[in-house]
Amino acid sequence: MADCSSLAAFYYSQNLVIRNGQLLAPNQNYYSEDWVTMWYPTLGAFCQMKDGTFQTTWTYQGSDGINYCYPAPADNDIKKDPLPAPSSTFPSGAKALEATTGIGGVTVLLRGGEIKNTYVQEMLNISAASNQPRTAIGYTNNKKMIIFVCEGRNMTEGVAGLTTANVATVMKDLGCTEALNLDGGGSSCMLVNGKETIKGSDGKQRKVLTAVGIK
Repeated sequence: MADCSSLAAFYYSQNLVIRNGQLLAPNQNYYSEDWVTMWYPTLGAFCQMKDGTFQTTWTYQGSDGINYCYPAPADNDIKKDPLPAPSSTFPSGAKALEATTGIGGVTVLLRGGEIKNTYVQEMLNISAASNQPRTAIGYTNNKKMIIFVCEGRNMTEGVAGLTTANVATVMKDLGCTEALNLDGGGSSCMLVNGKETIKGSDGKQRKVLTAVGIK
């Protein structure tokens, strides 16, 4: 798989980074609006597993230091009381994440061929329901990786961007069975042989700690 990492990610990254089987950074494991009430969301990840398969999953690094993955997210909602911190027993179906390469994001768009779009449960504010520049990565049953970016914020007149629901539909229409929304907005950028393919909404390329690279 592509190198989904940056050395700087070891020092600080909101999102999971796994390279050569080594966890360089876990997904952020908390959320709060006032630093009094704390939530502990399971965030999305797109991984090449040690058995060679690709899948999206929800992850959480537990208090025991193990990076767990789950078949469904913890059912958090900012409008409800926080749920317990994820662990080896909650949510159900937990197992240690065994991946050779991986990158985190919000939100899981597709898993097992079904649209998920679990931004409510994952909690980080990505303006999921509004039109924005977007980035996503996915995998098809015929073993093709799809990397998707779209412009937004009218950098090109009339191009407002997409919602995450829109992106999930696009990725499914492209044949993806697994797909994850990556950091969008001003971070959305794709270079092909060093050339930009979209107009970034910052007016220039934004410095980021983690990226997906294809050799």
